[in-house]
Amino acid sequence: MNSLIRFKGYEFEHNPETLRITTQKNISQQNVIGAKSVVSEIGDNSRTIIGEGKIHGENCIYKYIKLFKLKEQSGSGVLSLPGIKPFYAFFQSLEFSADPTPELITYKFVFRENSSKNRNSLVPEKYYTVQNGEDLWDISYKFNVPIETLTELNPDIKRANEIEEGRVVKIC
Repeated sequence: MNSLIRFKGYEFEHNPETLRITTQKNISQQNVIGAKSVVSEIGDNSRTIIGEGKIHGENCIYKYIKLFKLKEQSGSGVLSLPGIKPFYAFFQSLEFSADPTPELITYKFVFRENSSKNRNSLVPEKYYTVQNGEDLWDISYKFNVPIETLTELNPDIKRANEIEEGRVVKIC
């Protein structure tokens, strides 16, 4: 995994040690009286992303609290995983256990894809106002505009992952 996991502008300091993505199809079985049952495919369920990792260092509890506050935010956001096209997801759960040493926290998380979010309904406009927790990566995904284009159009933005809420960003 080369790139780091990102969600709503938060970038994991280290990728988790394990990452599991599951998908399932919705299957319907109908029993017909006097005949064999009929099984049919009725679509895909949303993806579930489960990861486990560790937070290291003397300030690991503060790093965990920041992750916990992210989980407490309502609504879905763009989830970026290494090697996978970003998609909207909900931060479903976060669990932690502290090691006997005060400089290590082990955590587990679950994200659930927001399959009802229709990305194609977002039509690029010339300008966009940054919402809480968003950064250029999120906007790049939301409007299907390469990050390189956004950085060229907005040269005054020095760090793609640090943009204040309410800032107007040029899209095209």
